[in-house]
Amino acid sequence: MFTEESFENVVIEYLKELNYDYTHGSNLTRDNKEVLLLENLKQNLININKEIPQSTIDYAIKRIQNFETNDVFTNNRLFHKYLTEGIEITDFIDGKTVYHTVKLIDFDNIENNEFLVVNQLEIVEDDIKKIPDVIIYVNGIPLVCMELKSTSREEVSIEDAYKQLMNYKEVHIPTLFYYNAFLIISDGVHTKAGTITAPLDRFMDWKKINIEDEIIDTLHSYKNLDTLIYGMFDKKRFLDIIKNFILFIPKGKILAQYH
Repeated sequence: MFTEESFENVVIEYLKELNYDYTHGSNLTRDNKEVLLLENLKQNLININKEIPQSTIDYAIKRIQNFETNDVFTNNRLFHKYLTEGIEITDFIDGKTVYHTVKLIDFDNIENNEFLVVNQLEIVEDDIKKIPDVIIYVNGIPLVCMELKSTSREEVSIEDAYKQLMNYKEVHIPTLFYYNAFLIISDGVHTKAGTITAPLDRFMDWKKINIEDEIIDTLHSYKNLDTLIYGMFDKKRFLDIIKNFILFIPKGKILAQYH
């Protein structure tokens, strides 16, 4: 049986095995009202966009810090476009108009990106402090939020994990979800992935790690946790999911089901 703290540690160890960097939230120097890791973001964007002036990169960062609305879904849809297509910036240099596309992720060179797992990160919004269990940052951007419930508490279920994330999104720390690619919920036995608009019954299992593997029985299996982590968060597959397997419809966001 996992306590919630030990459960977090198991997930972190899995991700470290996949060569993610790790830090505890308390070790980050940051404004706790800011969900982006701004120093990481700037340095990574400079590295990815070597031919683009730093002033243009600074402007791109301001673009993703300042949305025109407070609507989570509207901002998430716009940010996903920035994430997958880049941010188009118009510069005026030496009297000429120059067009730049600032990439937030280097999809062509996976190792040119920073993958960082953070747990127990304090986030304050409207004087309310919340601490999500685990956040996965890519290049300083919080792309995945995980809520992990303890298997040692019989009264707590995966539904509680889902409800907590929805409360974070809708009430307490909505800004975190402007940038979210998808969510992970788990009670140790069941581990599922879904989007910010998905009802609980549309959160899905991940049924095998590699294409050649046999499909596991996820209904009664602790292997569900490691299968999802190793299956979805292999770096190449993770970026492929973000780029090619997330779809927006007028009132919803869809993460491709496993087939």
